[in-house]
Amino acid sequence: MTLLEVILVLVLLALVIGYALPALTGTIHGTGLAESGERLRSLIHLTRAAAMRDGVRYRLKFPGAPDPDDPNAERIVETAVETQQPEIEKEKDPVNEPGVFEPADLRYGIDGILRSGVRCVAVRVGPPNFDVNQQSPFAGPEVNAREAPMDVVTFYPDGTSDWATWTLTSLPADTEPEESDIGLILNVMLDGRTGQTWFQRPWRNREVELMAEHGASPLLHVDFVRADEITEDNILYVHMEMRSESAVATGR
Repeated sequence: MTLLEVILVLVLLALVIGYALPALTGTIHGTGLAESGERLRSLIHLTRAAAMRDGVRYRLKFPGAPDPDDPNAERIVETAVETQQPEIEKEKDPVNEPGVFEPADLRYGIDGILRSGVRCVAVRVGPPNFDVNQQSPFAGPEVNAREAPMDVVTFYPDGTSDWATWTLTSLPADTEPEESDIGLILNVMLDGRTGQTWFQRPWRNREVELMAEHGASPLLHVDFVRADEITEDNILYVHMEMRSESAVATGR
């Protein structure tokens, strides 16, 4: 990607953040959560493009995130009870001051990435976990716990980054999620190898078990937020539909 192409990407994504209408209204309850997901996704792309443009590392984090360079830092922190905004850091001078980061503003005047009432309750670096969780109606790590990882995500000049999952919710703090709350939770996922991002709602435990029986992966690489349950009656159709959309998204 040339410098001109990177600059064009930055300009276009800035416009998307400011003016694009939420594409997920009606599938995720409340436009606040949908719009927050879209804005966060745009910020992720902007941060990746800025790292490539400037030839230095960038970081995306939320307030209270532990220092990723401190091996003794506690990864699990208290979950925010109110809306907090993501922060961007840029490596100041990788030659003379390696590892020193300073704040960078890539929001282009947009007042708030997350809308009021939407919280980021976890940021997990690494491939996502879809293990069956008998303590929750949803597979994987507990949603809306009082403590959770808030990892810092690093973007590199070569266009790669950490794998990461940001979990957003419009549930009030200290609310125990129920299955009916599936539309109030949104995972924003990033493939660190390619920079691809997509949305996934949480999987019900029985959906993950059904996927395992049919050899289907719960990692979709394509937006999937509709609340309809995946069952024996529709899993083949959904699987083929997702494969088709994924092929279009990746150009395969």
